[in-house]
Amino acid sequence: MRLVSLSVLLALAACGDSGTTTLGSEATGTTQLPPGTGTDDPTVTPTTGTPTTGTPGTSDTGGSGTEAMTGSTGNPGTTGTAGTGTSTGATSTGAVIDTTTTSTTTGDSSTTGNVDTGVDTDCGGGDIQFSFIWISNSPEGTVSKIDTETLVEVARYRTGPQGSDPSRTSVNLKGDVAVTNRDGSITKIGAIDDQCKEKNGQPGIQTSSGPNDVLAWGADECVLWNTALLPASRPAAWTSGELIDPQNPCSGFTGEKVWTSAPTGNDANVYLLDGETGAILDQVLVPGANGGLGIYGGAVDQNNDFWGVTYSAGPLVHVDYDTMMAETIPLPIGSAYGFTVDAKGRSWVGGWDGNLQRYDPATKTGQKANIPAQYPVLSRGMNDTNGELWIAALFEPQGLMRVDTDTATFIEHIGAATLVGIQEPTGASVDVQGKVWLVDQSKNGGGAFVYNPKTKTADWVGGLNGPYTYSDMTEGMLDDRIVPIS
Repeated sequence: MRLVSLSVLLALAACGDSGTTTLGSEATGTTQLPPGTGTDDPTVTPTTGTPTTGTPGTSDTGGSGTEAMTGSTGNPGTTGTAGTGTSTGATSTGAVIDTTTTSTTTGDSSTTGNVDTGVDTDCGGGDIQFSFIWISNSPEGTVSKIDTETLVEVARYRTGPQGSDPSRTSVNLKGDVAVTNRDGSITKIGAIDDQCKEKNGQPGIQTSSGPNDVLAWGADECVLWNTALLPASRPAAWTSGELIDPQNPCSGFTGEKVWTSAPTGNDANVYLLDGETGAILDQVLVPGANGGLGIYGGAVDQNNDFWGVTYSAGPLVHVDYDTMMAETIPLPIGSAYGFTVDAKGRSWVGGWDGNLQRYDPATKTGQKANIPAQYPVLSRGMNDTNGELWIAALFEPQGLMRVDTDTATFIEHIGAATLVGIQEPTGASVDVQGKVWLVDQSKNGGGAFVYNPKTKTADWVGGLNGPYTYSDMTEGMLDDRIVPIS
């Protein structure tokens, strides 16, 4: 069933061309069925398929130090014979790094005129129940939950045993996050207590209350599940799920699933997981989709299909949600790094060579974006909303870049004059109020700029630890892909 409406945005709004190049495509692989199951106990990592030793990845200089991925026994096999065992994750009891989150106001941070309130169903007056952005602290092995209205970090969670090395985050329409760990796993965390699970028999939900209150691995009751993958796993992308009542856009969503991937040899596995349990429901092997670090970024289109790009030189990877059939699509222009899919299902790839390109699956054509020469693109992360692409531009001059997704043309560049002290931009995402978050991996140890397109001013949220997140950190992209109910 292709999904319908409701704007929960991560803010859960109370329900209330010319110059084209024809690209070839190649159907690849057949579906492999892993019969394993997930678990709602994050200290237990489910094993699906015959345990194998993972293949070491190569260095990712953009991550926390290096990413030399050593294999670990107990990860899912690539051919998926039935697995019955489980492996218990190690408990991390080390000292919590003492960090704080601060907000320094450099201008008016009021709501912009470009607010994405989704479908106007008048279910609850359009009031915002909550709005969070989720940013990984890669070297610390944690993810931060930051209130996008107050700019305060309200919780911090371990994403796995010691050395998990989290990177990409994806947020579903309930506000819950899925975090991939480069050690070879993916973890789900509930956004609010109502979505967490009682496990220890103590009254209430035991969970983090801020950056200095990080519970030991397995102790936080908002950490819902952890599923083992092959090492060097990266992308995460939630599907929208389905309306509980198809005739009632205020009934809420159910049946959300999450896509992820991990490389194996010269190829890559793409997995589809049950959003409630973390069980691997299906997987497909995509030949040639490694490139050294596998499928580096991923997103869903309006059909819940998975799209991703292989690190360095491509290709694009497309996996159909209904059939799990995969295809690879060569990139006509240079290299690949940053990636997203816009609301019309077009893939965007930013490369090491300074180019930005768009692929339209409807016409099977690619197009180079028209960007002024003084603004070369090395996008480490980008997201689109309301027909505009926001790009974390690492090449000098560093900053935020804004591109029209229909015309593939440059709109503006926001640089150091506004983003004072910008050092190493990593990812961009747009919150429910239309503010653009730009994660900076290195400034003051790590944090995020919060740019207001209406006032053209920026705030700074600090206290993070080497944040390295570029994906749909706020769920704004997923909301744009939902087709309004008729």
